[in-house]
Amino acid sequence: MRDAGGYQTASGLMISGGRPPWQSWRNQRSLQRADGLGGTPCACTQPRLHGLAVKTTCDWSFEMRYCGRPDRIARASRENAPGALPVHASLIAVPDQMPAGFAGSARPRRQRFGGRVRMAGFAIVFPMSAASAAELARPAAQAIPDTALKKPDWTVELGAFGLFSPKFFGAKDSKFSALPYVSIKYRDIAFASLDKGIGVNLFSANGFTVGAFVNLRPGREVKESRRYLTGLGDIDPALAAGAFVKYDYGRFFSTQITLSKGIVSFGDSKNKINALGLLEKTEGNLGTRIDWSADARLPLFDNRLHLSVGPRVSFFDKEYAESAYGITANQALASGYRPYKAKAGVAEVGVGGSARYRITENLSATAFGSYTRIVSDAAKSPLVTGPGGSKDQFKAGLGLTYQFGL
Repeated sequence: MRDAGGYQTASGLMISGGRPPWQSWRNQRSLQRADGLGGTPCACTQPRLHGLAVKTTCDWSFEMRYCGRPDRIARASRENAPGALPVHASLIAVPDQMPAGFAGSARPRRQRFGGRVRMAGFAIVFPMSAASAAELARPAAQAIPDTALKKPDWTVELGAFGLFSPKFFGAKDSKFSALPYVSIKYRDIAFASLDKGIGVNLFSANGFTVGAFVNLRPGREVKESRRYLTGLGDIDPALAAGAFVKYDYGRFFSTQITLSKGIVSFGDSKNKINALGLLEKTEGNLGTRIDWSADARLPLFDNRLHLSVGPRVSFFDKEYAESAYGITANQALASGYRPYKAKAGVAEVGVGGSARYRITENLSATAFGSYTRIVSDAAKSPLVTGPGGSKDQFKAGLGLTYQFGL
């Protein structure tokens, strides 16, 4: 842009007199080093490539600044900078120490090579007073804040989900639940959510993550299915503690194994007398379970859509299996089911998947579902083989969440 006998660069620097600098200096990239900026890492805007920051605008302007790399400006391209304009930077050797008070900037022009748009740039370096350099550089520094690329320490996600799930372990009928969703993460160290509980990542390296957590195990209420649960009694919710090991192979595959053990039951933990004068078991499930899962992940549409699908396997110890599928003698008398002692072993196998679509930078919609087959000893429980049961279990949900950083 020409103004009063001079030319204004992309960053607002005024070059006085003569031809526009972009007619004399070509095939190089712009450089900004002014008093107060030299020798210190600068803030960058996306994308960040080997110390090079490219700031694009709708009129094809750009600015480049150092990011702690005083030795060179590295090559940048669309291939290794998804979402960036097709800007190509040639390698430029730069002295480790430039004199204070030197600054430069440029506006590129477009050239076509083989049907492809190439941005040709240039560098202008000229002396000025230290005060003037600092004054001219200040707007550019303010335009790229220090937090531009800094990942927030805290990530919060809030939303709501609608969920269809079996009424109890082994039920053929489903229930609908409207559930809030709250997830809080602190860096890659700690997490808390309504579905996963509260946990911490103890170790993370080479794709492996090891962590520990506590979460809430839901109970079972007779009122959810009086026709099939009357006489069996409620099962109180319980607090469980556990650990997990997860392995991520890039962005496309992950596998995880989780072990959890019930540690305390939320309730009176005593047997109650039912309407028939018979004892009903109400203690929460304090058994141990092991869950294994694997997921193949596929990002689509410039990472706006993420798909994942994979197998699921669950192992129950005797105590957990008894709580979920067992029927005591007293429960048999009260309910009409035959007594049944469940054993430890693999109880469930299946497949699960999800699809998450990013509507905006913060708003996302998620759909998920799973199919589980009750197997081995658990499949022989009267709760599964009876009129209210089924070996095939289905879950499905849909939700909307909003994520932001703190």
